[in-house]
Amino acid sequence: MKDAAPAKGVPAWKQFVVEHGWRATASDLAFVTGESIEEVLKFRAVGLCKPLAAANGFAELFALWNGREPLEEEWPAPKKYRDRRGYEWQAPELALLASLVGSFGTLEIAQILTERLRRITGDPEALRKPMAVQLTTNRIGLQTKDVVGGITTSEAGKEIGSLTIINQAIAKGDLKGMRVGRRWVIPHADWAAWKAKRIFPPEGFIPLRSLKEPLSIRSDKLSEFARLGYVPSAVRCNPYGTKGPSTQFGTWFIDPVVAERLIADRHAGRPMPWHGKPLEDNLRITFKLWQSRQHPSGCKTCAEIWGKGDAPNQFEDYAKRYPPLAHGAKRHLTMPWSPGLTLDEVARKAGCDRARVQRAIATGMLDATKHGRAKYITKTDATRWIARKCPVGAREASWISLPTAAKLYLFSTRQLKQFIAAKKLKTRIGTAGAQRGILYVAKDQCSRLRQSIGFSEQEAARRVGVTVARLLELLDGVNWRKSGAIPLVTVQAVIKRRQSQPGYTFEQAAELLGKPVSWIEARQADGTIRVLQTKWDHSRIYLSEPMMARLRQFVGPNDDAQNLSAEWLRLSDAAFEAGVTAGTIIKWAETGALTRRQSKIGWRYHRDHVRQKARLYWQTVRFHRATPPAWLQEERQTAA
Repeated sequence: MKDAAPAKGVPAWKQFVVEHGWRATASDLAFVTGESIEEVLKFRAVGLCKPLAAANGFAELFALWNGREPLEEEWPAPKKYRDRRGYEWQAPELALLASLVGSFGTLEIAQILTERLRRITGDPEALRKPMAVQLTTNRIGLQTKDVVGGITTSEAGKEIGSLTIINQAIAKGDLKGMRVGRRWVIPHADWAAWKAKRIFPPEGFIPLRSLKEPLSIRSDKLSEFARLGYVPSAVRCNPYGTKGPSTQFGTWFIDPVVAERLIADRHAGRPMPWHGKPLEDNLRITFKLWQSRQHPSGCKTCAEIWGKGDAPNQFEDYAKRYPPLAHGAKRHLTMPWSPGLTLDEVARKAGCDRARVQRAIATGMLDATKHGRAKYITKTDATRWIARKCPVGAREASWISLPTAAKLYLFSTRQLKQFIAAKKLKTRIGTAGAQRGILYVAKDQCSRLRQSIGFSEQEAARRVGVTVARLLELLDGVNWRKSGAIPLVTVQAVIKRRQSQPGYTFEQAAELLGKPVSWIEARQADGTIRVLQTKWDHSRIYLSEPMMARLRQFVGPNDDAQNLSAEWLRLSDAAFEAGVTAGTIIKWAETGALTRRQSKIGWRYHRDHVRQKARLYWQTVRFHRATPPAWLQEERQTAA
């Protein structure tokens, strides 16, 4: 130190150089002691400096000379390297760099250090490049990905298992994010508060998205159904730590028992809870379209569609009354209003004269509606009339007797006479041969009349010959929307299905084969047979004649069934081994291309035989995107 007692006759700075100047930078010694660099170099060349373990830097020399650490403004200007444009890094600049890392990006730090360097050195061309900042940051043991006072979005995503949830929360404003260089940083307080608001599913519940593949659903419709309340036991949560991204309708979880039931219903062909249910988004779109295209109050079709009540004024009323309507009625409500085609337009479209169109209207072959002074025919009626080659009632096929009309369209004779008296049905009297004196009505007019009237539940039950309760059960399997009158085609379908007796029940098959019902159920479980289900009665399952033939073949040798080794595969295992469906395995066996044996639990197929047939199959497979089984791929790679 400069205030230490120097040797007699030796200046203090020389004594300092002797004690602490070994291999120290001459410029640092000169700056600390206040002497010129030439004097320092000249004195140190004598070789009197005491060897030290390590050379002292500027900070150590300043502290030894002044007894304290140097302040930032007491440091000399950084030296510029001769062979490059850069300047040396000093401790104040390194301290500033360390304080900036984590709060600014590399580019911003380089700009701040450049401004400081130019101010200290007075060199307008002084520059700290981003690469130099990056290297120096690494050299002092820091990383540019380190942040101060927060957590990066990537680290937050790793913590909860989903970066998508973090990005969505920032986009919605639920999480506060700030830019640090190229990274988004979430303050620690905001991150802790956000995690505290997470809602976790009940214990044991599974993600609803795990049912997408078993239910054959590829889109986000499943979560949309849950949002609308169509998925039983579904609970909306916003947890973290679970795999997989959330959907635009939220993250949903479901009771595993309900999930198994849904999958079983799907595999059995039973309807899902959301089948036939309206979607609010679709209803709002159609409501807006209906309002913009609303037909005049004089539109008879709209009046028939909405029934006794007026057209809905509010969306809530519309959402209740619109979904049950038939597809044709919905299409009419949302299409641009048009009274139809004029008689001249129909004549031009049909390629006939106007008189023929008028004659068809007079004989009941066409229905016309009067708006003002003009008559109009709907496009549908005109198209059907033209498709029937423009009949005018001259052909005998255009007219049917009252008994025939009652049989085809399920009218009573009394109803037909009432329609005739009300002039809703055109008639004529036969004049030749066996038709002489018989009353006939227009066939097409009867069809249109029945289509517009339909059936009530009581009338339909009487025509089918069942009670109303039984009719409602039968209607579950037909395409009726359970609103308004029941159409003729629906009643006819119910009659046909009630009269049909498809296949054999399990009890009937067991009685014919002399086996218990449990034996039939076991054959279903091992894949020997497949059961069918009636569309109009989901509780009725039956066996077709081909399945009965399989069981008859199975009955004989099954009594002498033998225990087979593990190389003999069950049907499902053989299908998996060959990379094909179970139906393909059965087809190979029935055509003799694949040998099989019977065991106590069903048909068995030897692994070697299955692989041999699979090799031939995959050589000529038509489906280019199909994937061969793993063992076959390994064989091909080994051979290659």
